[in-house]
Amino acid sequence: MANEVDINLGSFNLDSTNGVSISDIQRRINKNVQQFDLGKDNGSIIPIAKRKDVTINVRGKVVAADHDALRTAMDNLQAALESDTELNFTTDDDRYISVQVRNYSESFTTMRTVRDFSFDMIASYPFWLAASITSGTTTPVSGVGYVINNPGNAPARAKVTITPSILCVDDIRFENTTNGRVFQYRGDVPAGEALVVNNQLDSEDTEVENDGIDAIVDFEGDHITLNPGNNTVIFTGPASTSVKVEFRATYL
Repeated sequence: MANEVDINLGSFNLDSTNGVSISDIQRRINKNVQQFDLGKDNGSIIPIAKRKDVTINVRGKVVAADHDALRTAMDNLQAALESDTELNFTTDDDRYISVQVRNYSESFTTMRTVRDFSFDMIASYPFWLAASITSGTTTPVSGVGYVINNPGNAPARAKVTITPSILCVDDIRFENTTNGRVFQYRGDVPAGEALVVNNQLDSEDTEVENDGIDAIVDFEGDHITLNPGNNTVIFTGPASTSVKVEFRATYL
């Protein structure tokens, strides 16, 4: 962490390099709160809600020397907001949140040189992620727990890569005993080939691949997450198996 403010949307810098000055950023966390009435008594049942999405509103202005420069700067800003994929929005140099731009508006302040703007973004995955991936590879003792630390303050999605040194036949199990997430792989994994169980670390959906081939049919259980702080995980399987766990520290 370089202790820097760095406001970007994708590769576009929302700063003076593009004539942009940000005046306000507002963030709203939305939760899916459900309420169930009690039929014969006062009150209601309201289960503890999970986060549904995060919305972010950005306001600012674009300043240029003349009308042509202002028009070019506004064209560049609006082009940066248009995308057919999610964009990474940053306010710090070492964290991001993946968003879609939902609404945009602008107004003329000084007709030829200044224009105000605002836009809304929505994040379907409502957490901030570390820019760098944390990765660790071990050769664990089967059935013996070891610790993985998630330095964030929210659960982190993990990618687990298991590479046995011998042919493995229905003999791979991985569990995070801290949160109860566990999976079992019922198929065969040849020696030196990789079984990858990916909880959206670097993919749009959860994946299970055996030697690069989809293998969800032989998968049972959960894709792995890591609680904030220390997590005790247990690999059960052949000796001398390499287990690699990758994740991004995740923040509220």
